[in-house]
Amino acid sequence: MKYYSEKLRKVFNTADECTSAEKEYEDKLAAERIKCEELTNTRKARAKEVDEAWKAVRTAQKKYVELRNKFVKDYGSWHMTISEPESFTDLFTMLTEL
Repeated sequence: MKYYSEKLRKVFNTADECTSAEKEYEDKLAAERIKCEELTNTRKARAKEVDEAWKAVRTAQKKYVELRNKFVKDYGSWHMTISEPESFTDLFTMLTEL
């Protein structure tokens, strides 16, 4: 007698082979599901960390602009030498905020 597994869509010679193959398949699926959940949780945590860092940058930038503007108001000008900007975008942003 042959045994057909609907989960695996395969034919097995014995019932034991069929049940052990199905159990192995289910264990593999469970392990993949756990791994996927862990990756999703890790991704969410890291995305949250990046969002918080971005908010901190924006807050710091607003404070910088506020302090710089106060300085210019009190003393008439402000000067800073930039030896190596992080990127062209940073340099452009700094120049446009003047």
